[in-house]
Amino acid sequence: MVSMVLSVVNVSGTEAVKETKKVLLINSYGQGYDWTDSLTSEIIGNMKKQPGVDLYITNLNAKIFGQTRFEQERNYIRDKYAGVHFDGVIVTDNDALDFAFKYDKELFPGCPVVFAGISNPEDYPLEGSNYYGYKETGSDEGIIAFVRTIMPGVNRMLVLADLTTSGKIYREHIAKQTAWLNDFSVSFPEVIDLDSICKTVSSDQKYDAIYYLGINQDKDGRGVGYKSLLNKICRLAKVPVFCNDPLANGNGVVGGLYQSGKKHGLAAARLIIQLMDPSVKRPSKRFDTTEKGYFFDRKMMNQFDIPISRVPIGSKVINNPTRWTRTNFKIMIFILSLLSLLIVFLLVANRRRKAEHRRSYNQFLESEMQRNELAEAYEQLSKVLSELENANKKLRDINVNLLEAKKKAEESDNLKSAFLANVSHEIRTPLNSIVGFSSLLSESDLKEETRNLYIDLIESNSESLLVLIDEILDLSKIEAQQLTLKLEDFSMDSLMTELLNIFVHSNKNPKVELKISRVSETRELFVHADRVRTKQIFINLISNAMKFTDSGIIQFGYFCNEHQEIVLYVRDSGIGIKEEHQQVIFDRFMKLNVDGTKIYRGTGLGLAITKKLVELLGGKIWLESEPGNGTVFFFTLHPMELR
Repeated sequence: MVSMVLSVVNVSGTEAVKETKKVLLINSYGQGYDWTDSLTSEIIGNMKKQPGVDLYITNLNAKIFGQTRFEQERNYIRDKYAGVHFDGVIVTDNDALDFAFKYDKELFPGCPVVFAGISNPEDYPLEGSNYYGYKETGSDEGIIAFVRTIMPGVNRMLVLADLTTSGKIYREHIAKQTAWLNDFSVSFPEVIDLDSICKTVSSDQKYDAIYYLGINQDKDGRGVGYKSLLNKICRLAKVPVFCNDPLANGNGVVGGLYQSGKKHGLAAARLIIQLMDPSVKRPSKRFDTTEKGYFFDRKMMNQFDIPISRVPIGSKVINNPTRWTRTNFKIMIFILSLLSLLIVFLLVANRRRKAEHRRSYNQFLESEMQRNELAEAYEQLSKVLSELENANKKLRDINVNLLEAKKKAEESDNLKSAFLANVSHEIRTPLNSIVGFSSLLSESDLKEETRNLYIDLIESNSESLLVLIDEILDLSKIEAQQLTLKLEDFSMDSLMTELLNIFVHSNKNPKVELKISRVSETRELFVHADRVRTKQIFINLISNAMKFTDSGIIQFGYFCNEHQEIVLYVRDSGIGIKEEHQQVIFDRFMKLNVDGTKIYRGTGLGLAITKKLVELLGGKIWLESEPGNGTVFFFTLHPMELR
C-alpha cells in the first residue's frame, strides 16, 4: 500500500484562483531518509509560493518493498485519485521513475513528468517522451577520480552498496569506471550480510579505502539503519572511509562528494511549473545536473596523513585548526585601541571622582558618629541572628546525619543479609557435593569408572570452594585497603598466550572457540602493573564469558583506539546483558539470570573484584552489550606501550 498521501493546497492572497493546477509527487522512498525528506521539503516550499497549485504526495517505500508492490500502488493511486486530472507529475529516484514509465498511460496520460535524483537517466527512453529532469551525479559518478585525487596512492577500494534498485545502478556505474583502469580495482559485497560486512571492514585485507554508498536493506529484505551501520563501519575500519551523505560529516568519515536534495527539489519544482505552462518553450536537453558539493573532516584527514591541499576549493571542512591570521591581528589592534581609550576615560573619571570625594569628606565625618551607633546596633542584631542560624544549622546537620546513619545501617543490614545468603548457598553447594561423594567412595562395590567420576566431582567442587574463599578474601582486602600491589614491567602478549593455553585445556565445551587478538605480530605490549592481579582480571572476565556462552567465539586481546590509547578487552558471543542491568553489573553480589530459564552459579563477586582491581591499577573498565548478541568488556591499565 502507499505509505503516505499528503495534499498541499496553495492559495495566493484572498482572491480565488480561476484555474487550479494539480501536481502529483511520487517518491521512491518514505519519510525518514534524509535525501527524500530534504527534496520533498523543498518541493513543498516552492509549490506554496505558486498561486493555484494543488500538490499530492505519495510514497512507494521501495527501500522496504522494492518493486514487488508496484501493481498494488498502481491500483491504490488509480482508485484514490479517480476523476482527478493531473497537470504535472514529479518522480524522485529510480523506482518512482520506473513506476511512471510503466503506468503513465493509465494514471496520467500525456502529462509532463519531471524526474529528480536519477542516477542513470541516459538508460531510459526519454527521446520523444514528456519526461525531463535532473541527474544525480554525486552518489556514484566520479567517486573513483575523487578518491584518487584525495589519496593518489590508492589501488584497491571496497564499495559498500546494497542490492536495491539504486544500489545495483551504483555498482554498475562504478564497475564501468573501473573497467578502464589497469592499476585500480573495486570490490563489492556479494551478499548483504551485516556480520560479514563488518568482518570484512575490520579485517587486514589489502583495501586502501572504503566508500559507503548506503546499505538500506539486507539479504533477507529487512531494513538496515543507514547511519548506525556507517558509524559502526567507521569504528571498525583500518583505512579511510568516504561516503555521499554530508550529514555523516563528523561521525568518522574522511569526506565525500554529494548533491544536495534541496537543490534537486527546487530545480524539479521550477521545471514542472515551466512544463505546465503551454506558452513556455520545452527545454532543449532531456536532463541536466545540479552542482556537486564536497565535505571533509580535518581531524580524520590528519589521522590518515591526508594533506589539506588536496581538498577541492569550496569544500565544507569541519574541525579546522584555528590560526592567527592577518585579519585576526587587525581585529586585536582595534580592540587594544578601544581598550586604551577606555582606560584614558576611566582615569579622567577617576580623578573627578576623587575630587568629588574630597568635597564630600567633611560631610562624611559629621555623619560618621550616627553610622557608628547604627553599626553597633546592627552588630548586636547580627549576633543574635547568627546564633539562631547556627542553631538551625546544627539541627539540620543532626537530622541529615541521622538520616544518613539510618540509610547506612539499612544498607549494611541488607548487604550483610545478601552476603550471608549468597555465601551460605555457594559454600553449602560444593560442601554437600564433597561430603556426599566422599561418603559414596567408601562403598566397596563401586566400579573404577564411577569412583573416578566421584573423585572428579569432589575435585571440581573443592576448586569452586577455594575460588569462593579467594574472592571473599580479595574483596575483604580491597575494602580494608590492605591489598598490596607488586608493580613490574611484563609482556601482555606473553600473559595472553599463557591464559589461552590455560583456558583451551580447561574448556570442556567444543562449541566455544577461544582466540587472541593483538595490534602487531612483530611488536609486544608491555605493561607496568601487577602481573598476578592483571592475570586475575583476565581470568575473571574470560571465566565469566565462558559461563554465559554456550557456543561461538570468545576473543580477548587489545587494540589502539582513536585517541591512540591501548584498550584491553574480552569479547564473547553469549547471552548478553540488558541495558538496565549494565549499570549494576559491577555491584557486589549482583547475579543475573536470563528470564529464569537457566541458573548460573556464582556469588556475584567476580566483576566487583575485577572493577576494584582495574581501578587500583590506575585504569577504568566498561562494557558494551546487546541481549542475544554477546558482551564486550573493555579496560585500560597505565602505563602501557608497544615495543
